[in-house]
Amino acid sequence: MRVEVIDMEQTKNEAKKYILKKIPLVSKVFQFNSVIGDIKLEYIEFKVLIYEVISKKKNNKIFRNETKKETITMLVNTYNGHSESIDKIPNTLNKYISKSCIRESKINEDDLVNVVKKEIIARLTDRLRYDSIDKVSIQINIVDIKSIYKPYWIADFRGRNIFIDP
Repeated sequence: MRVEVIDMEQTKNEAKKYILKKIPLVSKVFQFNSVIGDIKLEYIEFKVLIYEVISKKKNNKIFRNETKKETITMLVNTYNGHSESIDKIPNTLNKYISKSCIRESKINEDDLVNVVKKEIIARLTDRLRYDSIDKVSIQINIVDIKSIYKPYWIADFRGRNIFIDP
């Protein structure tokens, strides 16, 4: 499957060294089993959602309302649901990846769009708290949805899977 992938600089050996460096010395001494099992590369799907927010502020004038347009770009992890607002989309490469290396997303795309929309509304109402919400009408439209994949090293360490963010 040909997809857009965020570039990764970390190699398999560097990921192994990173895990061993994070293990406390006391654990290494007392547990005697600081061997890292299988390390494999998996990809998690991230959705880039671009919203157009149109806010209209009512004035005392009958026909003149202040209209403000802004674009909000959100990056959403489809595996755990974490979302964040970003200024620019990360640089990606087109790459071929087998479907077995891609983690299945746990969130439906339609639900994802609605949840992020509600999150944006909550943030905007917090920002407009000093104004009366009755005087402001907010309209949010989705402009673009794009899928990108981020690589993670996953190590089997004492029966647990550990995600290593490059």
